[in-house]
Amino acid sequence: MNRSDLHILIAEDELSHSIALRRMLEKTYTNARVEVVTSIRDYRNSMAVATPTIVLLDLNLTDGCTLDLLTEAAETPAFPVIYMSSYASKQVATDALNAGAMDFIIKSPDVFLCIGEIVGKTLREWEQRVGHTAP
Repeated sequence: MNRSDLHILIAEDELSHSIALRRMLEKTYTNARVEVVTSIRDYRNSMAVATPTIVLLDLNLTDGCTLDLLTEAAETPAFPVIYMSSYASKQVATDALNAGAMDFIIKSPDVFLCIGEIVGKTLREWEQRVGHTAP
């Protein structure tokens, strides 16, 4: 994948978290389009305009829990999703992964520092997964 084609959508309503994530991703992927939305409504509006390459999705946004976003799609998503939370139970993480998320991370300063690596690893795994299912 050409890094200039990379469109990273961050769905995060905590301003300091979205700033940290955006800065680190823009540092790692200098030509990528990094977009931030703060609500489920804005997430859906963004999806209507363009399909992202990858989504970093906070478990809770200003207008509700986002777990339904994975389960409401009738088909396999066209992009990988990394779920994020500042805190969550093991069951919530399991539910997110069972619904189709590629990863579930607990937000912390250390995670923010290595988010570029996490995104890169997830994209490689996604490409392998898609490659194995393609005819």
